[in-house]
Amino acid sequence: MIGISGDSLPCHKAFVEARAVPFPLLSDMHRSVMAAYGVLDEDRNVAFRSTFVVDRDGVLRWGQAGDRQMTRDGREILRVLDRIQALRTA
Repeated sequence: MIGISGDSLPCHKAFVEARAVPFPLLSDMHRSVMAAYGVLDEDRNVAFRSTFVVDRDGVLRWGQAGDRQMTRDGREILRVLDRIQALRTA
């Protein structure tokens, strides 16, 4: 698992240290990943809150995006991950 945001590397470092984030954070300061996944809010130059599940083969398996007031459902993400794992072992 990785996280991606438009914040700088020093911001990511401070965020990881303050919250003990157990996964790497990548910086998308040029907004290329945001644009590629269709979640760049060009008016505000930020990404919509979004989560994507990409499998080990690089295939986008699931995604959701919404504005900053939307919350993500961790149970749904875990369901998707469990299903992908089941398909790999079938």
